[in-house]
Amino acid sequence: MRWTSAGHPPPLLVTGEGRAQYLEEGQELLLGARLGKPPLRPDGLEPLPRGATVLLYTDGLVEMATSDLDTGLNRLRRHAMALASRPLDELCDGILERMPPGGADDIALLALRVPG
Repeated sequence: MRWTSAGHPPPLLVTGEGRAQYLEEGQELLLGARLGKPPLRPDGLEPLPRGATVLLYTDGLVEMATSDLDTGLNRLRRHAMALASRPLDELCDGILERMPPGGADDIALLALRVPG
């Protein structure tokens, strides 16, 4: 998978065995955050194993007024690992149900699963 980010949180790669890691490459400032000629945006590149799931999401899923961002990212990772073997729609529904309510921002969750 090749990607670039314009300020969103890093993608989360979850294997079919339930291991999970954030993909930190390809991260960059928000579009338009730099003055002058825009620099080339960095790409992230990651081979995806069979049965792996990639989660792309907005910060509203992990940012809460009552906790820091690392806590929200750890919570997402923990829930994704626990639900890794579920069908994709159940994994997404389960994550959304388990994340605490009360964030002030919108939430979008996109999931891609590599065929097994």
